[in-house]
Amino acid sequence: MKRTALVLSQKAWRVAAIMLLVIGACSSGLFAQKTVKGIVKDAKTNEPVAGATVMVKGTSVGTISEGNGSFEIRVADPNAPLVVSYIGYDGQEVVIAEQNFVNILLTENAQQLNEVVVTALGITKEKARVGYSVQDVKGADLIKAREPNPINSLTGRVAGLTVGASAELLGGPSVLLRGDKPLYVVDGVPIQSDTWNINPDDIETITVLKGPNASALYGSRGQYGAIQITTKRGTKDKRGFTVELNNSTMMEASFLTIPKVQSEYGPGDHGRYAFADGKGGGLYDSDYDIWGPKFEGQLIPQYDGEYTPDQEYTTEFPSGATFTGNIKPTPWTARGKNNLEKFLRPGILQTTNLALSAGNEDYDIRISGTYTHQQGIVPNTQLNSGNLNTAVGYNFNKKLRFESGINYNRQFTDNIPDVAYGPNSMIYNVIIWGGSDWSMDDMKDYWQPGKEGVQQIYAEYQRYNNPHFLANEWLRGHQKTDVYGHASLTYSFNDALKLMGRTQVSSL
Repeated sequence: MKRTALVLSQKAWRVAAIMLLVIGACSSGLFAQKTVKGIVKDAKTNEPVAGATVMVKGTSVGTISEGNGSFEIRVADPNAPLVVSYIGYDGQEVVIAEQNFVNILLTENAQQLNEVVVTALGITKEKARVGYSVQDVKGADLIKAREPNPINSLTGRVAGLTVGASAELLGGPSVLLRGDKPLYVVDGVPIQSDTWNINPDDIETITVLKGPNASALYGSRGQYGAIQITTKRGTKDKRGFTVELNNSTMMEASFLTIPKVQSEYGPGDHGRYAFADGKGGGLYDSDYDIWGPKFEGQLIPQYDGEYTPDQEYTTEFPSGATFTGNIKPTPWTARGKNNLEKFLRPGILQTTNLALSAGNEDYDIRISGTYTHQQGIVPNTQLNSGNLNTAVGYNFNKKLRFESGINYNRQFTDNIPDVAYGPNSMIYNVIIWGGSDWSMDDMKDYWQPGKEGVQQIYAEYQRYNNPHFLANEWLRGHQKTDVYGHASLTYSFNDALKLMGRTQVSSL
């Protein structure tokens, strides 16, 4: 027995020794990392570059250069290069090998520093020479995730621009640029716009001019800045013409969030309710407050109960109060707790655009037609919009150019929802003041039998309305036509002003 124990002991020591060797090998690998120091400088001025990003290629290991350009980073594999980058400079890869200190010189990226923007009346300047803050948004970005109103697409894209997008049909966004309302400018022409008459398919770029200095371009109207929209021109395709056809369909599921309301108690007051005529003939059947009996399936006279003129029914409440009437009591249940979800439908946005473009060295022309149909989440609500945009340009010679453009927009609908606070508002009726005692399914045939076109059906008849009656009978039509355009004759002084260091200046 002792010999066996000794043999097992020797085997255990061998296993332990092997494990120690493995752990030692792994530890040596872990501690093989070395620290590399360095400095990042501008190749032209030899000045330190603070805030440059230094990463080990292929890993998530990285650091940022200090104010004096210095940095320190731990590297596991000396053959993995360092990737150094900074805005306005070309990126650079540096191989470490046996070095413990690296001197990195970054070269300016001239292409990034010479950005050109459009200011007023078609004038273009270098971004660095503009005396106020400027930010651009490409038109292609506005139609990737299309909004019914193109200004809604600027949400979160421009610093200092606050866009309070409205989800309602024809609900214009609340737009503030550094706290004030900016001026809208299309192809250099200031316009009064509800922003629904601007077609995103025709937008080349949106340039946001910030600050009071921009008022020098448009006078006092531009004192709070301007949102300048530049539309697309004719093609530069080698074939001389292009035809574009775009169609998109988007769907949305009603509201993202619906307020939660209680469905434990029904209408009435002091735990009592009884329907007689919906005009005060019963117990609180005209004062639609939600302080009535608890839903427990008890029999109570309700709006859909059978009317029996030759028979009366007496209902007794826990408080001892009673009500006697000719409406046959029915079970008191929360059958309408999901009334709003049953009423609403998915929203649909359909857009079709056809654009024809042509051009060569002497001229350019573009004609674009767009039809947009937006189905509202409230039944029988919609908005239609037709847009026709034309842009023409002709070069008389290298210095003299004529440009003209016109935009026609027609909005039309038989009905848009009323979202103001009041008895004509769907949300007001259904979820703010409406209880769970009535079912939306009972309201689809909204005329009382024998009184079609005269009297609707609902749970009360003093302040509120049947939602389906509102959607189909209380119509709010909208028809609007907008036309705006411009024409300009431009003479270029580029050759003379190149000596003054300007990029391009044009005047009428």
